[in-house]
Amino acid sequence: MNILRLLFSVFFICAFTSSCDYNDHVKETPLSVTIVLSKQNSSSSYRSFIENIDTTITINWINAYTTPLSQLIVELKNTDGIILTGGVDIHPGLYGKSFDTIRCGTIDIQRDELETTLLDYALESGTPCLGVCRGLQFMNVYLGGSLHPNLPDTLSDIHRGKDGHSTEHEIYVTKKLGAIDIQHENIFTPVSNHHQGISRLADDLEVWAIAPDGLIEGIRHSDTTSHPFFIGVQWHPERSDPASSLATPVGVGFLKAVLNETRDENNIEL
Repeated sequence: MNILRLLFSVFFICAFTSSCDYNDHVKETPLSVTIVLSKQNSSSSYRSFIENIDTTITINWINAYTTPLSQLIVELKNTDGIILTGGVDIHPGLYGKSFDTIRCGTIDIQRDELETTLLDYALESGTPCLGVCRGLQFMNVYLGGSLHPNLPDTLSDIHRGKDGHSTEHEIYVTKKLGAIDIQHENIFTPVSNHHQGISRLADDLEVWAIAPDGLIEGIRHSDTTSHPFFIGVQWHPERSDPASSLATPVGVGFLKAVLNETRDENNIEL
C-alpha cells in the first residue's frame, strides 16, 4: 500500500509540473495577429499607430494594394483585422454621379475594386474593420451612400488647410460607443485633411460624431451584433497627437476587437 501511495504521489507531482510548464509556455508565447491595410502609406504611420499601442504583440502586416488578388484571398482567411486607409478620391460613378469626376482629384479604380473585395470579406466574416478618412467614405459608398464631391462647394473649407495641408477642427461626439472609449458629448480637435465627405448616409450605418458644419465624422454599422467593430472615422487618428481623446482610443478599440477575434479562433482565455 505504501508503495502504491508513493507511486501515486510521484505521478501526481510529474503531472502537475508538466501542466505548470505548459501553462507558463502559453503565457510566455507572444501573441501574433494579422492585419490587412488596404494600402500602406510611405510613412507607415498606420503601422506605427497600432504597434505603439502594445509592443508585446507581433503584428503580421499585409499590404493589400501590392498583394496579388489570388494571394490576398488566401491571406484574408487568416486575417484578424482590416484597416481601410486614407488616400485618393473614390470614383463617383460608384454612387451614381459619374459627372462629378470633374470635381474630384486623383481617382484610383484599382483601389476601389480592391476595397470592395476587403469589405465583402469583412461584412461576411464579421472581421473587425476600421475605416480612416477615405476608408470611412468607402464604407458609406459600398453600403449605398453618397459623397460630397468637393466640400468647399457644398459645406465649408474647414476640413483641409491651405495648399492641401492638414489642419485641425472641432469634432462633436454625439453617441457613446461600447467599442471605443470616447466620451459622449465632448468636443475634440484631431488632425483633418480631406475635401470630400459623406452626403447621403447608407441605410445600414449610424452616426456617432459630426463636425461644426454638420459633416458626418464618425460612423458604425447599425448591426453591432453581427459587426461589433465596423467603424469609420473621417479624421486621421494615426497622425493626431496620441494624447488626443480621438486618437489613441480609436486604435485601442480596434486592437481589442482584433485580439478578441484571435482569442475566439485559438480558444485563448485571458
